[in-house]
Amino acid sequence: MPRILVDENVPSDVREWLIKRGFDITSVTETQLRGAKDRTIGNYAAKNKLAILTLDNHFAQVYRSFKDNQITVIIIKAKPATPVNIVQTLDSAQKRINLKEVTGKLLIISKKKVRVIT
Repeated sequence: MPRILVDENVPSDVREWLIKRGFDITSVTETQLRGAKDRTIGNYAAKNKLAILTLDNHFAQVYRSFKDNQITVIIIKAKPATPVNIVQTLDSAQKRINLKEVTGKLLIISKKKVRVIT
C-alpha cells in the first residue's frame, strides 16, 4: 500500500495509532491542503501515490472520477466517530484484510465488514 494521506477529519489519536502500527502517513493538515476540496485532495494523493484515509463518504465520488485505479480511498464508518471507535474499526478491518497491500481500490470499512470496490 502506498503511504497514507490522512484527511483532516481523522483525529490525531488515530494518526498516532497508524504510525505505531507501521503505516507511513502524511496528514492533510501537514500539507497545503487544509480546507481544500475533496477533488484537490484526490489529485494530490494520486500525484504523490498516497492512499486517502477519511471519514467523508464524498471521497467515493472522488475515487470513481479517476481512471484505471489511479487512487486508493479508505472510508471509515465508525458510529460515533470517536478515536476509540475509529481505531477499533481499523483494527477489525486489519484482521480481515491487509490494509498495507490494498492499492487502486475503494474500501468502505465498518466494524462488521470491509467492502472492497474496484
